[in-house]
Amino acid sequence: MITNEDLLKEISQKELIELSDLNGTGELNQEVINDAINDAISFIESFFKFPKNPTNLLKQIAIELSIYELRKRNNLTSDKSKERLKELESYLIKMANNKIPKTLKSEQKEHKTNIIATAKKGKKIDFKGWQ
Repeated sequence: MITNEDLLKEISQKELIELSDLNGTGELNQEVINDAINDAISFIESFFKFPKNPTNLLKQIAIELSIYELRKRNNLTSDKSKERLKELESYLIKMANNKIPKTLKSEQKEHKTNIIATAKKGKKIDFKGWQ
């Protein structure tokens, strides 16, 4: 699912500590982070069940929603972040309507293996080495 490492790709360690440190101890509060991640996943699940193998887009949405939840707890949401929330929600609606994929296909998941795509005329194209 979502880890601290995923969050740290978007925000700094210092910001993650500041957003999670609701008690002012100066330390990272994993319980607060986990709660924000769970709230983000719950929000996504108001549209559809969160898959075990989400696409990179869905995982990115979950990460952004988790950070939004952390900022919201600290009253640090801006109009720009609220606009972004609406954009993310529109992606979730499209995913719920199967216009955007939610899960990785096995070929996508195993991207380092020999991936074969089928062309329109049924010919197979080998993309080995195109990583």
